[in-house]
Amino acid sequence: MTRIRVLVVDDSVVVRRLVTDSLSRDPDIEVVGFASNGRIALAKVEQLGPDLVTMDIEMPEMNGIEAVRALRRGRQTMPIIMFSTLTERGASATLDALVAGATDYVTKPANVGSVQESLDRVASELIPKIKALVPRRGLPGGGRRGRSGG
Repeated sequence: MTRIRVLVVDDSVVVRRLVTDSLSRDPDIEVVGFASNGRIALAKVEQLGPDLVTMDIEMPEMNGIEAVRALRRGRQTMPIIMFSTLTERGASATLDALVAGATDYVTKPANVGSVQESLDRVASELIPKIKALVPRRGLPGGGRRGRSGG
């Protein structure tokens, strides 16, 4: 059975590592690449054809909302999970991202304590959403969702 291919987009090296380490715990998920802003993410989506993208909102050059809009204009249909801090401003930006075409959101852990607790929290929130949003290939109805044009 083919693993779910995920592209992680965040300007923070620490957060990219946290998400990657959390997702790597699950044998059904493979992180296929990283991007530090939306502009790089657009190129990586074309290059790598991920099944799903996790996307930060606030990034330099091109933020996550602009990147979601660009992906949807380019007919990319893969699920996009926004990964943002939960603040009033962050909540408003997350809603903007959902309106722009994002599929779902997960809140970044803040003040959780240890690195292990952060890993556990990200894994417990992100992995079930990824598995719910990407049909398992190799099963009836499963298939490549991320590529435009089929």
